[in-house]
Amino acid sequence: MKRILILCLAMMFLLPCIAMPEESPVGKTKTSKGSVFVVRDGRQMPVAVGDRLFQNDTIRTGASSSVGIIFEDNTILSLGPDSEIVIDQYVFAPEKGVFSMIARMVRGTASYLSGIIGHQSPESVKFRTPEATIGIRGTHFLVKVDGCP
Repeated sequence: MKRILILCLAMMFLLPCIAMPEESPVGKTKTSKGSVFVVRDGRQMPVAVGDRLFQNDTIRTGASSSVGIIFEDNTILSLGPDSEIVIDQYVFAPEKGVFSMIARMVRGTASYLSGIIGHQSPESVKFRTPEATIGIRGTHFLVKVDGCP
């Protein structure tokens, strides 16, 4: 009886870990210079080259800092000094024909170079700023957002 109780308790604690799939990364950092941070689940952590990034991450750069990100579809995003961007949505499922990249530029500068999503489904890529939403119809753009969040 005691063994059954221990087995049941162990299963009760292990099943949620097994049932919850790990979130897939949307990209990773290729370059990082200076003070670069990611805010995930309310925690701010330093970013190093090779770190994985996830949907809903906020990426911040400090003064004289920059970061280069490559997404799963080979989109390249570079942030300049004193910048902040939120990856609101990222879906790259070419086998299902489902694509989406929605990012929110809070402040600073960014350079974008289209990957597969931007080439195959340009209407699925949107960058929001405090003043406007940029719909991607080309392959490359630069954006600068002034002010504080």
